[in-house]
Order: sequence, then C-alpha cells, then structure tokens
Amino acid sequence: MTFIEELLSKVPGETVVGIVIGAFGWEAYNEELELAGSPKGKVMSLDEAKHFLSYEYESSYGAPKCHAVTMWTSDSIVFVVQYDGSTGVCSIPRNPTDHIPIMPGGG
Repeated sequence: MTFIEELLSKVPGETVVGIVIGAFGWEAYNEELELAGSPKGKVMSLDEAKHFLSYEYESSYGAPKCHAVTMWTSDSIVFVVQYDGSTGVCSIPRNPTDHIPIMPGGG
C-alpha cells in the first residue's frame, strides 16, 4: 500500500479539501529520504500531493517511514501518529459531531 492510499483509507468516500506535508520521519532524521521539491508547509490539492506521497508505506516500529501530514476532507482531519515506536494514521471529525472518540496509542 502507498502512503497516500493509507491516508485515503481512513476517510473512504470523503472529498479531500487540502493536504499539507511536513518532514519525513523525525525532522532531520532520514534527510536523504526527503522527496526533491516537496513543498513543505504549503496547502496542496490531492492531485498535487499524490506525486509526493505515492511511495510504499509500512506502519512498522522504529523511525517513521513517512512524512508528517495533515489532510482535510469535507468531514475529517487525517494525521500521522506514533506511539512507542509504532507509526500509524488516524482521523478525527472536522466539525463537532456525535462520535466515539479514540485515543491514539491506547487500547
């Protein structure tokens, strides 16, 4: 699965409004893996961001093997989390809505 596919899998059927890409891994860690020309910190469309986020992604232990990302859809906000060395992707409602909150990193 690619990283962009993992992000989109958290919000099936929702329209992506914008995506902002941050550093790969832990800031200066894995600098050589940064994508050339990656427009960090700038809001992009899904089509623009796909070019930078269509790499193989594995949610494993150790340093994050993906970019820090904030993705907004019409109904949700998607972001990367890490707990105890395990990297994953979570989403929360974009607006106040009835739902069962989750606690990333917990049970």
